[in-house]
Amino acid sequence: MVMPVLQKIDPSSYLGQGLSGPAYVTEISDVEASICTPPCECTDCQHSFYASGEQYQPCFWYRGRVSDRDAEIIAARHIKDAEQERQYLLQRLASHADTIVNRWKKKSRAKRQALLAGTIPELYEHRWLIPRYSYMPESKRGGLEGRNWARRCQLLLPWLSLEVLKMNPAVFFALLHNRTAYPPQDWATFDGRQLILSWACGHFDVEYSGKCVIMYGPRYGELVDWQASSAHRADIVGFPKARLILEGQAYLMVVLRKIVDEILEGVNLNQPTTSEKWKLMTKLGFSHTNEVELWSPYTNQAFSAPPVFSIDNLISIVQIRLEAVGDHLCFLQTEPAYMQRYIKAHRQGEFHKAIKKDAAGAIVTTEIFRDILSYWRWDWIKTECEYVKSIHDRFRDSIHPGECLPPVYDRALGALELLLVNEVIDRARHIGEATPQRPGFSQNWNFQWQPANGPTTFKVDRKRGVPVEQKDCFDKDRLEWCLIQMQGEPDKQTNYDHAMLFALLENHLAASNPKEKARVDEILYQKLSDLEACHEMLVSVRLHRPQNIAREIDEVERSENRVAWKGRKIPGYLTLDDCIRLGTALLRDFYEAPSPSGQKNSLWISRSQFIRKALEAFWSGLRKNPKKVLEASGFSAEEVHASMEVISSNLTQEYLDSVQAEQQRILASIESTRVPAAVPAQKEWGSATTAQHAAPLLKAKGKTRPAEQVGGGEEIDRIEWDTFVHAMSDMGFSARNGGGSAVLFESRGSAEGGATGGKIIFHKPHPIPKIDSIILHSMGKRMSKWFGWHRELFVLES
Repeated sequence: MVMPVLQKIDPSSYLGQGLSGPAYVTEISDVEASICTPPCECTDCQHSFYASGEQYQPCFWYRGRVSDRDAEIIAARHIKDAEQERQYLLQRLASHADTIVNRWKKKSRAKRQALLAGTIPELYEHRWLIPRYSYMPESKRGGLEGRNWARRCQLLLPWLSLEVLKMNPAVFFALLHNRTAYPPQDWATFDGRQLILSWACGHFDVEYSGKCVIMYGPRYGELVDWQASSAHRADIVGFPKARLILEGQAYLMVVLRKIVDEILEGVNLNQPTTSEKWKLMTKLGFSHTNEVELWSPYTNQAFSAPPVFSIDNLISIVQIRLEAVGDHLCFLQTEPAYMQRYIKAHRQGEFHKAIKKDAAGAIVTTEIFRDILSYWRWDWIKTECEYVKSIHDRFRDSIHPGECLPPVYDRALGALELLLVNEVIDRARHIGEATPQRPGFSQNWNFQWQPANGPTTFKVDRKRGVPVEQKDCFDKDRLEWCLIQMQGEPDKQTNYDHAMLFALLENHLAASNPKEKARVDEILYQKLSDLEACHEMLVSVRLHRPQNIAREIDEVERSENRVAWKGRKIPGYLTLDDCIRLGTALLRDFYEAPSPSGQKNSLWISRSQFIRKALEAFWSGLRKNPKKVLEASGFSAEEVHASMEVISSNLTQEYLDSVQAEQQRILASIESTRVPAAVPAQKEWGSATTAQHAAPLLKAKGKTRPAEQVGGGEEIDRIEWDTFVHAMSDMGFSARNGGGSAVLFESRGSAEGGATGGKIIFHKPHPIPKIDSIILHSMGKRMSKWFGWHRELFVLES
């Protein structure tokens, strides 16, 4: 096989004046003669070989053929090189790990940069190589003018850069630890995923062999013949793609060795030092600079342990999301101050200033119901995960790499994957709908209402002068660029990976000024957090080896009758008239009505009763249609009850008793002529009379943190987020970034007061990391509900 012969021409002589730059022509017969027919042209195999039709484009031309013997030698060499360097690094860490830590930490960023640039001169300078390269003219030339070795190295490890290694010492330590602690085969699926876009865009010079490479276990890297079932399970990968994975792994180990050797320059390697500091650091985990939480493995996967599929972990992710949304819905029904805060947070920005009352009411109702639907969908995902687990547990002894999955388990995994990919698509599409309405982005859009087409219909146009081209957007408004790219479907290989986009978002906000940070407000950040969790789960399912067979939505909806697939068929639950009527009444009778405040007297009680009645009326109206829709959609009586229970909190006896008890306490206080503290309604975190069910007092060490206190009638406006995290740590909880604004708190074991394990998510306030009294009140209730905490758990430390 020979590449087509190219002739360089002047494009203006063929296509007219005004064209510049290089152009080439070749014979179509030469192109057709160079095509290497892959062993299979299905979607799965296009991750390993270029399809015949693609090879008419220069970027997908193979640069030559590799003999079977040469292919075997190439694969074996990369495997050998990677393992030799890994063993070398393990020896250096065993004898001099603490020296490496001390020396690297002591270096300033400028000195780290100088060391890296001198040692690895081909290392790309900046983060986010893939989007940067996508906008470079070089990427559009299809390799016709040649590609250099340095660029190849950079694209093999697109997450690695001089910037990322120099900024935070922990990043290098984490990379060094995880690439030596785990063998290359454990990293194969992750490393392959990092090449998806560059492979799909033809960014590499690739040679063809019809052979495949084993990608698991002790035979990792071994050359074998293509075999359909093994290829479609991803047990083997075609040589053209597998070569890139193996080459990238070997190159990374060489990079790490060179850096370690440079750090240890001048050290007597024959005199071992300690490694205790290294062992402790790798055990505790890693965090970003100025962050009290450990970093998220999802957005920092290259610097974390290699990802593996775990159905128990998926159930844990969805369970804590489900609990968080369920508690949120409960507070919307039972806590007027919480609902008022929620509505106020939504009604910010130019968009909401321009809309009419009918539209405002409809939008509020729609957003509330979107939260309800979010709960139901998390519940459906949990049901599918539990179904997969039940099948997995039955067939666990029959699930091994290199073997076909049991058919029933394969179908269960395929259904879960399909549910998750559609959830990602739906949530990503909603980000696109919501972003122009949020205050940080609404100034970039014109909103033209069109009442002739309905009371809530409007046209959205981009304002003049605002970046439209994606390259301009990337350069001038990277935050909006990131949100636009998140709307891409995850199955299109030329779309940017959501994990990379969320890492970019996280990094951009961390480095931004307060004004830029504030553009991603609380509402948008929480929507992004849910999208991130869904995509994390999708990636986890797709990491399962052996890989399941992909299923189609129509086939699954016909063949499966579990609640998720009955729910997916429902087109809607509320009419536009319902949304307008319920939302308009809620704004008028609840949100805009006088709130109970000041001294708790008869007027306070009257106002409290009025807004509670309006809130209860809204939820009563909201429950009617959805119940009928669920019943008409084949849901069983038990499934309908379970779905409606989450939006029936204000009907429970516990709620009714608490409201009555509150009124009785206030009436008794009035009669006894005692004057209570003048505080806004429903903003305390517990009270002295309900200490058994209230959340703990937050008191911190007097010398290191503000001794702020809530509860017992004392109130603060806000407390620092870091203070709360440290207090949780004192109670035995570790904190880890859970995606977006979510922070996962996980019990490290038994704790005083009965907290014996478990997880809970709280959203870190954004852009100002301070918890207001209403949210603090809700957090206290959640800790009381899930962990049985009471106010006496925290005591003042002198």
